[in-house]
Amino acid sequence: MVEKPYMLEEIRDSKRPLSVSVSGGKDSMATALWVKELGLHETNPVSYVYADTGWEHPDLTKYIDEVVRPMFAPDFHTVKSTKYPNGMRDLIMAKSAFPSGRMRFCTTELKIVPIRAYLDTLENPINVVGIRAQESHRRSKMDEFEPGGPLGVDCWRPLIDWILGDVIAIHKRHGIKPCPLYYRKRLPLSRVGCDPCIFSKKKEIRSIRPERLDDIRGLEKGLKEKFRQKNPDDERVPTFFSTKNATKPYTIDEAFKWSQTSHGGKKIEMFLPEDGQQGCAYWGLCDLPDKNGEYIP
Repeated sequence: MVEKPYMLEEIRDSKRPLSVSVSGGKDSMATALWVKELGLHETNPVSYVYADTGWEHPDLTKYIDEVVRPMFAPDFHTVKSTKYPNGMRDLIMAKSAFPSGRMRFCTTELKIVPIRAYLDTLENPINVVGIRAQESHRRSKMDEFEPGGPLGVDCWRPLIDWILGDVIAIHKRHGIKPCPLYYRKRLPLSRVGCDPCIFSKKKEIRSIRPERLDDIRGLEKGLKEKFRQKNPDDERVPTFFSTKNATKPYTIDEAFKWSQTSHGGKKIEMFLPEDGQQGCAYWGLCDLPDKNGEYIP
């Protein structure tokens, strides 16, 4: 873990309000714990902001309500889209389309806009985010401090030089587990957030809950009807997951069936390699008790 005390002292001396973005993921939680551990509440007004998209996994929502919110209350704030009060469902139907790599309106409307509205209530704030260079090539090019960052306010990335071991270590220091979706026994996730994300991998699609499959199936049906009314001669149908072959997209049922296949996407497998893998072993958290002193089952 690389510390930059000069940056920290500049932020302390500024006494500017800090708005810490908290998604419920391991990195944002590590950022919030780090801000708390540094004692920045003593020098700067600090708030923790969670954008509720209405599309989170119930386990993530429970983690926010039972672990994150109580830990940072009364400075924890939930923000939601005022334009799309039911989140993702309202947004998809209003746009008559599913978000995609080229149209990521889900992030814009359900996260950026509500968080930006909250930042507007603060005087000269600093947006604090849990970005780590280790996560991707694009993020490795980001600076720790970016004036006028992506949301139009100065952005501080205190974890930019952290590695995964640092993230695990700070959870352990505070006796806090990350969201249980990371360490569940079957199909543990490598990232949490939208359930599912439009960029989900095969394993993540395989883990989609039946209730969410029903949600997506209903949205696909609703958009198909809208699409056919406007384009009666077009055989294409809007689907949640985009494919390289835009003329033959996968419906949610086809995508879920494909997710059950082994490499190559043709043979259905009853048992796949990651089934039954205990996520806590990967994260090194099997010996960390929860807030009730109980261990991961």
